[in-house]
Amino acid sequence: MRADADKGTPEHDRGRDTAKSRKPRPPAGQGPTLVWYRASKRKAVIFAIGLFVFVVAFLFISRGFQVNWLPYWQVWVALVFFAVLMYFSAKAANCAAGVEWVMEGKSWVRVYELKSIKAYTYSNDLNLHLIDAGGRKLQVSVTLLQSDRQIWDLTYNGILHSAVKNGAETNQLARGTLKLPRDG
Repeated sequence: MRADADKGTPEHDRGRDTAKSRKPRPPAGQGPTLVWYRASKRKAVIFAIGLFVFVVAFLFISRGFQVNWLPYWQVWVALVFFAVLMYFSAKAANCAAGVEWVMEGKSWVRVYELKSIKAYTYSNDLNLHLIDAGGRKLQVSVTLLQSDRQIWDLTYNGILHSAVKNGAETNQLARGTLKLPRDG
């Protein structure tokens, strides 16, 4: 279920920050961080500019190709504010994984101890809602997890184990998209 082609080694992926100083610390009491993904400044800038251009084009088309809205400085301030917000949103996206855990931001779960594996779609993206035996919850985009093949592999192996061996509760979307067996 890979959304994108393998980008090769992290060092050759211009869309990611590979600085060792940016490597996330593992959750307390867990094994070391094996792999991590954090968007680069370059990728965040391209994302923000792309959205800015898209919104300007949308406004232009939705206004019937009229330019009477162009002189209003408030529109431009709002658009620039939106672009800056999207830059920081893209730059903040990060995830990491160890042998038995996956983390997005500060939230994490033990993937071999999942009790609930549910999938939902939000704005054309598949999101996983994971709950482990310790009650920890993680809501994460599959696209973000798949930004690094090793993170996705570690996460998916734990999800599959939890579904098969632990009988984790799943929903229809999770079973269908992740090829998981039915509950029980």
